[in-house]
Amino acid sequence: MGLTIGAADPTGTRRHDLDLLRALVVAGLLLFHTACIFVPGHSYVTNPTTNFVMMTFVFFAKLWGMPLLFMVAGVGIWHSLGTRTGWDFARERPCRLLAPLVVGVAFLVPLQLWYHLRATGQDPGSYWTFLSRFFDVRLSVGFPFVLRAADPDGLFELSHLWFLYDLLVYGLLLLPLFLWLRRGGGQELVGRLGTWAWRPWGFFVLALPVVAIEVGLGTIGPGSWHSYSHVPFLVLGFLIAADRRLAEAVRRSWRKGLVVGIAALPALFAIPYYDLGGPERLLGADYHPCSLAFRLLKGIAGWAWTVALFGLVSSLSLRRRAPEFPVTPSRPAGSGQLSRYANEAVLPFYVLHHSPIIVIGFYVVQWEIGVWGKFLVISAASLAATLAVYDLCVRRTNLTRALFGMSPVKAPAPVPADRPVSGARR
Repeated sequence: MGLTIGAADPTGTRRHDLDLLRALVVAGLLLFHTACIFVPGHSYVTNPTTNFVMMTFVFFAKLWGMPLLFMVAGVGIWHSLGTRTGWDFARERPCRLLAPLVVGVAFLVPLQLWYHLRATGQDPGSYWTFLSRFFDVRLSVGFPFVLRAADPDGLFELSHLWFLYDLLVYGLLLLPLFLWLRRGGGQELVGRLGTWAWRPWGFFVLALPVVAIEVGLGTIGPGSWHSYSHVPFLVLGFLIAADRRLAEAVRRSWRKGLVVGIAALPALFAIPYYDLGGPERLLGADYHPCSLAFRLLKGIAGWAWTVALFGLVSSLSLRRRAPEFPVTPSRPAGSGQLSRYANEAVLPFYVLHHSPIIVIGFYVVQWEIGVWGKFLVISAASLAATLAVYDLCVRRTNLTRALFGMSPVKAPAPVPADRPVSGARR
């Protein structure tokens, strides 16, 4: 579940294309968070000089990166509920997502904040003293978060792990809706949506909830989206898995999504670049006409790019599985050892990858080398460190696997004494 979902199409064949898409997006987050170091105000550690190319990349990736992960997670929830009851889902969901969330907040996020204070010229004191300040929290009534820093200037936060928290909370809160959508009345609604999606541009009408949330409530959540905006993407993924017509509508709409997404980019770049509405305006929060226009275009463009990328991958997968390119049962596409390794590493990689970027970046930004040299060093070293920690410290024992939301490795069944071992001399 969560990031470690097993995606399948309506025929029961495992959707390796979505496994690959999820793995690529999570791996791309390492490059994204490294690039954030070269964009003011986007990372715990900031390079003295900025880079326009990286600023553009960060801005563009925010439009579709996390929405795409929520959409793929919605597909996984559909198939997860197909093999377990609602009660089993509600019981297993915290086990799969809450454990890595707690581990990350306890051991990784404080380290990032400690280096942030050092990078900004503040004195955090000893790390152990800093931890007592970080965990000075109290209960919060601000949905969806239940904890906040006790002091207005407190340090507690979830950092990049907000995604796991949102996925856990929204997955459980929406469980009654998901269960209903799998039954008679819900299936009838899904069918109507599938019919509507086949109308010209009908699929983009489903973007209205995202646009309404962004324009009406503002972009005040993590990931440069309002926290509630993640819900429509999660539900959309669930609906795509529930109805063939919706899935086919996504495949057929990817070109339209690409056109709409590209058309919206010039205005999205121009509004913040030229400070339209004045430098004091907050595009994500106020209701100046330029701010409203920015959030309107952002909601449309984010939906369009997410649909375009999801639909393109699904379309390419469908062609690959066509009769002229059969997938044999003995060796299904993407079932190699590397594919299996990458698929189960997705969730631990997501939890682990950000801290090496901050720690290594803290030292590398002080070097007297060019921006691109620093980017390559930070990204390469962080990738090596993340994979080393995952492979040596996480995946090898069932205890650590459980702490990072991975399934346990079952011991091989013993060979009966009267059965000869394959290859042994008789």
